[in-house]
Order: sequence, then C-alpha cells, then structure tokens
Amino acid sequence: MINSVRKLIYIVPNSYEGKYLKDFLAAEGFSQDLIKHVKKTLSMDMFHILTAGEEIKIDIIEDENSDIEPNDKLKYEIMYEDEDLIVINKPSDMPIHPSQGNHLNTLGNALAAYYNDRNFVYRPITRLDRDTSGVCLIAKNKFSASALSLYIAKNFIKRSYLGLCKGNIYNALKVNNNFEGISDIEYMTDLQLLVRSPIKRENDSTIKRCVALDGEPAITKVCVLKYYKKYDISLCKFLLYTGRTHQIRIHMKHIGFPIIGDFLYNPDYSLITRQALHSSELILTHPITKMIMRFDAKLPDDMRLLMQ
Repeated sequence: MINSVRKLIYIVPNSYEGKYLKDFLAAEGFSQDLIKHVKKTLSMDMFHILTAGEEIKIDIIEDENSDIEPNDKLKYEIMYEDEDLIVINKPSDMPIHPSQGNHLNTLGNALAAYYNDRNFVYRPITRLDRDTSGVCLIAKNKFSASALSLYIAKNFIKRSYLGLCKGNIYNALKVNNNFEGISDIEYMTDLQLLVRSPIKRENDSTIKRCVALDGEPAITKVCVLKYYKKYDISLCKFLLYTGRTHQIRIHMKHIGFPIIGDFLYNPDYSLITRQALHSSELILTHPITKMIMRFDAKLPDDMRLLMQ
C-alpha cells in the first residue's frame, strides 16, 4: 500500500515574528508527538526563528493502517468529507469501535470498507454510544486528529443532542422550580438548567457510571423544548461542556428524568427499543481552512414518531 501524504503550507503571521517554529506549530494544533514526526521531513529546526510572511511547508506522512476488518454491508450517511475529516450521520445500533462481540458491525468496519485499499487509520474524534444516533466526527490524518483532539479538550467543538426523557421537566422548572434534594443544579431560565455533577465509574462495573463527589467534573446544559402528555415524556436539547462517558444519560437519571429506553439507566422499552438520544448538531472550526462548519442531523424515525 502506497503511503499517503498531506501537504500543508503556512504563511507566518506578524504575531509570530521572531518566535520559534515549534511554538507556532503548537498553536496551530500540532501535538508533541506530531512535531517529532514532522521533524523528520522538515528542512528547518524546531528552534528556527520565524519571519513574518515566511512560508513553511510540512508533509504529514501516513505510513500506518488500522487492523480493522472491512464490512461494506453497513448503512450510514456521509454528511461531509475532505482531505482532513469526515462527518458521519451514524444510525443507532452501531458501535463506534470494534470490541468483544462487535467485530463486524461498527462504524470502524464500515469506514475500513469505504477506504478500501487506501491508507486507513481510524481516528474518531466524537464518540457516541452504540444506541445514540447522529453526527460523528472522524479525523483523516495525523494533523487533523491532533488539532481536533485539542479542540475537544478545550471545548472548541460544540455538540448538541436531542433526547426524550421520562416525565414533565417543564413542570418541574416552570411551575415547581424545584428539584428536591439535588444541590448541583444551577437554574438559568424557566426552561434551562445546568447540571454540575461529577461522574465516575461504578464500583465493580466496567460499563456503568454514576454521580460521585470524587468523580471527574461534568457539566450538561439542559434546555426543555416540549412536553408530550400522551406518553409523559419531555423533549430536551443538551449541550455538553465536558465529554464524560454516558454524561447526558447519567445526569438525567440523577435529576429524576432519565432518557427513555436506556438499557443501563432506565431499561423501560414500552415506548422505544433503544435509548432515545440523538447527536443533532456539531459546530467546529476546520483545522486547516479555519472556516466555521455546522452539521445538523435530523431526528431518526423512531424518535420522531413519538412526537407526532
């Protein structure tokens, strides 16, 4: 297999006049490991002092390949693709990564088939649970993976979800304005709140998480959109300020309005056969072009039918 090369060209801005090359690259999103990689092909030292207007040419060489078995039978939607990233609308019942019991049914298997004989290193940036549908972001080379991972860590990539929750959250906020016994909620408006509840892995479990004082910080903004009296469910929009495993699912269970159909935290399948959670919107700055990009994925049929 022929190695692929992503060629990048930078023009040094006035703000980096007299500064080191390594500092400029770090600011552009190059990790320390990636800087070590590009040193092999660069004609200048990392302590090269920059001049405004100077041209820097960098080759990102892809010489690896993920050992993932391809499967061209899986259905998914490509929302956008260029040299640096691909955005997928993932269906529910599709894991992101191959794992025990999921060897051929994952997004990794689908993309391995899509790229076929081209260099393929699987680098998912936004990871969804198996049964969460919607927008997924995958990097296509070492640089975009480095930059986009940095954006995620600094909360530069905005992610919004839509979910159907058991109960009348509108009433709890608008009428009662009270979540008894829960101190880690911050009211924003009558229809919005912030849940600031740390999350950690449950003892003796490799999968389940829980709210705990000694957990990792986790913040979710909950916006109540509509209440459906027929099924006693609320449609909510969630914005993530952190990216903990099962964060939305844990936080909604914690405040008493769990996601319906959630096999771990609310295993009631009377209305839907999977957790009713959908990654609906992704907003990011492209790591190369610096263009702001927005992707919207419509609600899947199983969630939409409950709202008719």
